[in-house]
Amino acid sequence: MSTCNLMEAVAKGKYRLGRILVEGGADVNERNQDQLTVLMAACQLETNDCERHRKIKLIQTLLENGANPEDMDKSGKTCLHYTRSKSVDVRNVVFRYIKK
Repeated sequence: MSTCNLMEAVAKGKYRLGRILVEGGADVNERNQDQLTVLMAACQLETNDCERHRKIKLIQTLLENGANPEDMDKSGKTCLHYTRSKSVDVRNVVFRYIKK
């Protein structure tokens, strides 16, 4: 039986599975070998119009469960650097959670 961690689910665009894993207690601040967080991985994924709502819902779930939008990768980039240029809706969700 194989297991799936949160980073793997997000990297594969399995938004619903990602939310289930978060709600089950998965580490929302998990990092990969490049020091990207799960939130960064979610923000950088390309989506079509049908998937956009699921992606935003996953990002909200990550943020509501303690994902830090100000965490940086090894290059000093935050999740905002990983949002696609056309992803204004994703940026708006992240901005709501950035500490002032």
